[in-house]
Amino acid sequence: MDALLTAEHEALLESERNLLVRLHGLLARTGAEPTLRERLSEVIEALEAPFVVVVVGEFNAGKSSVLNALVGEKLLEEGPIPTTARITLLRHGTVQLERPRSAYLVERYHPLPRLRHLVLVDTPGTNSILRRHQELTERFIPRADLVLFVTSFDRPLAESERQFLAYIRDVWAKRLVFVLNKADLARSEADLTQVLEHIRAACRELLGFEPEIFPISAIQAFEARTSQNPTQRQQCWQASRFEAFEHFLVARLAGPERLRLKFSTPLDIAERLITRLRIHLAKRRTLVKQDQQNLNRLEAQLQAAYQELLSTVRPYLAEIDNQLLKVERRGLKFLQEVIRIGRLSLLRDRDRFKEAFAHQVVCDLDQRLEATLAEAVDRLLTQGLQRWQLSFHEFTQRVEQVVRRRPPRVQAALLHDRRRLFESVVAQAARQLSTYDLREESRRILENARDAAALFLHAEALAGLGALITMLITAAGLDVTGGFAAAGVLALFGLVVLPLQKRRALQEFRKRITLLRTSLHTALTQQLEYEVDHLLERLAATLNPYREFVAREHRLISETTEELRMLSRECQRLRAAVAKAVPVG
Repeated sequence: MDALLTAEHEALLESERNLLVRLHGLLARTGAEPTLRERLSEVIEALEAPFVVVVVGEFNAGKSSVLNALVGEKLLEEGPIPTTARITLLRHGTVQLERPRSAYLVERYHPLPRLRHLVLVDTPGTNSILRRHQELTERFIPRADLVLFVTSFDRPLAESERQFLAYIRDVWAKRLVFVLNKADLARSEADLTQVLEHIRAACRELLGFEPEIFPISAIQAFEARTSQNPTQRQQCWQASRFEAFEHFLVARLAGPERLRLKFSTPLDIAERLITRLRIHLAKRRTLVKQDQQNLNRLEAQLQAAYQELLSTVRPYLAEIDNQLLKVERRGLKFLQEVIRIGRLSLLRDRDRFKEAFAHQVVCDLDQRLEATLAEAVDRLLTQGLQRWQLSFHEFTQRVEQVVRRRPPRVQAALLHDRRRLFESVVAQAARQLSTYDLREESRRILENARDAAALFLHAEALAGLGALITMLITAAGLDVTGGFAAAGVLALFGLVVLPLQKRRALQEFRKRITLLRTSLHTALTQQLEYEVDHLLERLAATLNPYREFVAREHRLISETTEELRMLSRECQRLRAAVAKAVPVG
């Protein structure tokens, strides 16, 4: 083989090798079946090897007999029972010798000139009672540049042979040549023609191609090659019909036809695998589309839940504001009644004023504000937890449908990683839900709300929101009456100053209460919106591994699709280069 390769041929082989290596990488990245990757590796290795002809068929069809007739020596055992327990490689060598490579593979060397650039491979029967035999044969098929399928006249194309032919043709697109052995059993040419037409019809129906068939008698061909009697040799050779078969092989194994097969076979395999990968990607694209739809639905649910949870706490915020409005009305009434000459003693006594203000204006504001805020937080957490459970339950059902209701003929291996990831997401969410402490979460949110209000109102945080508001309201009440503390001022200007001061006090108190209401509403709204975000983010974070998986799938499918386009174009380019380097005829 090497002697027939020019620099141009070597460059073509190198380009084909690079193509197959890139394809092998794609198979690995897309998680294709390990057997496909292994067998593609064997094809890549075979590019370095001489031309390989693999002989396959059922046991007792005469595979070993055909090879013995080809080489003219009884190198391989023959018999009515499975005699070939190992794959046997016949190679060229200066001396005859046998070298076991493994328990299932042996190499035999022979100085026959026709083996110089050729390896003949004998395989166990495809219908062998030893399942290991058939597995070995199937694993070795990818190494072949040409496949001789040997069937026998007495059992042409049995069911197991049909199944094996489908494997060879549909999976690896090998060049098949049929050898109908034991043709000497035919009682007439009509009988032989009938069997040949049976094989052709079956191949057209099952495999969609018209095969080349050579009827022979391997036993008579071997006798012709080994007999010492010239007359017997001539008679056996003519009866064997072996000459047409041998001429065909010589034509195929010499010159351009041989090179064309050597170069075309890897491209056939590459194109078939590219097609399989495209089908594989189409199935994955269907699955990831369903995944994306499920995530989109969940995102929409989270948006709806955000508004729903905010609407849950708005009535409580309105109630807090309403309580402050009541305080405002009581405070204005209190100041209206207190700021007058008859209540001068109360105005001058800050402690008494503070006590009266707290009793008549503030009342039980502490408890009511704290109770309202606590109820708002409890309601938020209860509704949020229910929404979490409902959303995740629906998500669980939808994603489980992706795994269970898979597209037709999607392999289980394609869904293995998805199911494992999905189960881990479900388990993580279940753990979070089971450890969710409503009481602790409520305490945290209440503290955050108090701290936020204190920060917003530029006040010191106290034990509770109510205490904070009470302090500010009381301070406001004292501040607006500070001008009445000096008795001399009231005695001297009471009739003039007092009405003016009262108006100012009422305006200032109303202004401060309005500012307090606005600031408190803003602070609590922002904090509760943050808590709603935080609650929903925990649900979204639970799904991050699944979301990242979907994103990776999108990238993988996109990148692989583009790579397949490039590989397909490279196959076309190499076919054109082969046609130019090895012209027909």
